Amino acid sequence: MYKLVVFDMDGVLTDIESSWRFVHQHFGLSNELAVRAYLNKEIDDFEFMKRDISLWKGVKENISITEIKKILQGVPMMKGAGECMKKLKERGIKTAIVSAGLDLLASRVADEIEIDHVYANGIESNDGILTGKGILRVSLMRKDAPIQKLAKKMDIPLNRIVAVGNSHFDIPMFKICGLGIAFNPLDELTRNAADVVIEEKDLSLLPDLIEIDKNGEEIGDDGKRKE
Repeated sequence: MYKLVVFDMDGVLTDIESSWRFVHQHFGLSNELAVRAYLNKEIDDFEFMKRDISLWKGVKENISITEIKKILQGVPMMKGAGECMKKLKERGIKTAIVSAGLDLLASRVADEIEIDHVYANGIESNDGILTGKGILRVSLMRKDAPIQKLAKKMDIPLNRIVAVGNSHFDIPMFKICGLGIAFNPLDELTRNAADVVIEEKDLSLLPDLIEIDKNGEEIGDDGKRKE
């Protein structure tokens, strides 16, 4: 039986493409240039976050954490998210968020639907005012690293962990976990890399799908296939 389910946040637990982009759109901004530079490996994660935050500070120099948090209150949850967590909890399965998105949103999501662990990126502040720097906990390109850290902390074998994501940035999670689930995948690369695909935007469908292993065979509490 699987012991832990790790979820990407943006596009999986929340019905938005990106928590960073959600803030940009609130201010009528675009981070397309920074995205392009990051994907071309011209800048690293720290610089990527710095450029995103600088866009907000360009609108309001002394913007506060409280203001960003308030903006993120408008982010909608994914359909079935609460029901999904309830079912997993009833089965004794732990849950986690691993996201390169904003921890301000991840913490809210975790509180609302009772997720056990959160790994997401932060925004540095001084007396509540943004300094212009980000706090890196999850590299967009290396989302497998926090899972390995959490697996060691919880003493759970990687083959007893399920990873749920929607983009090619989640493929490193799929590769190291016992089961990779593509939830409403954004591209064929992600769909093909997953063991299971959920096309419908409804997380309540997920719990029943993790009673099987990669070969489609039912598994028991001991982690072995049922005869």
